[in-house]
Formats: sequence, C-alpha cells, structure tokens
Amino acid sequence: MRQVIPGTRGARARRQSGLVSVGCGTVAGRAELVAYCGLYCGDCLGYTGVIADAAEAFAEVLERYQFERTATHIFPEELPDYGRFRENLAFMTGLCCSDRCRKAEGEAVPTGCAVRNCCIDRGLSACHECGEFERCAKLHELHGELHYEASLRNMRAMREKGLEAWLAEGSRCCYWQ
Repeated sequence: MRQVIPGTRGARARRQSGLVSVGCGTVAGRAELVAYCGLYCGDCLGYTGVIADAAEAFAEVLERYQFERTATHIFPEELPDYGRFRENLAFMTGLCCSDRCRKAEGEAVPTGCAVRNCCIDRGLSACHECGEFERCAKLHELHGELHYEASLRNMRAMREKGLEAWLAEGSRCCYWQ
C-alpha cells in the first residue's frame, strides 16, 4: 500500500522545478528516477502529485465559494452526499508518494519492496538486467494489472537500447497510454 501524505505543495514544487514531467515520455529522463521495476518516477501520478494538486486546487475553489451551501440548497437531489464527496476529495489531496525507491545514488538498503530487494541482492541496477524479468512473479505481484505491461515495455526498451539511450529518447510507457 502506498503512503498517503497530506498536503502536496512539495509535488507541485517538484513539477515547477523541472524535476518531473507531467506526461509520460515527454522529456529526457534522469537515471535516479528510474525505479528498479522499470517505471519512471518522474511520470508517476503519485510522485508528480498531479492528481493531488488538482484535488487540492478544486477543494480550495469549493471552499472559497462556499459550494457546500450551493450543493445543499440548489442541488440536494444531485449531490445528496456532498460531505462524502468532500471526504473523498480530501483523501485525493494526499495521493502523493513520499519518495522514490532510489533516494540517493548507491543507497542499497533493503525495504519492503521485494523487487527492489531482489535487485540489490543480485547486484542489479534494475530488473531489465535480469534474464528472468518477463516471467518474474515478484514484478507481477508488485504491479498487478495496473503497471505490469508498461513496466515490461520499459524494461524491454532499456535492455534493447541501454538505459542512457532510453532515458535520452524519452519514450517511456505508462499504464494510461
């Protein structure tokens, strides 16, 4: 389960500083943002905070214009559970990863991520260096049906082109593509 962090100003600042891209495969990447599993943190909705920032901005607009009063008095049938909607929106403002799996170059400390630990144990910089990544149960368990195919496509490209060329090309895959 991903950690949910209240407030996302840090995510917005990362995007504005150019540390992340807002869409997949739009700019050349940085090696420290390549996850062991083949995803690119700079494109991740959790790392960029794009959903959290949008939810926060929307919540601010609703608050500024006291939309609860409008929902209650003008749209009671259309918005019967406005309070629950606001709870969900508040939850979404915290959908932001606390960090990436490569905090610092050379930091090889095991964590709760089986894929990261496997790479560290085998002395691999990422799964694409392993001949078994396409059949890896750990990788499939980590991503399930959400990120698995994008992860595999990224790692195939890393293996074929090399990590630096893949990063320079900027043709990363995400599940929403």
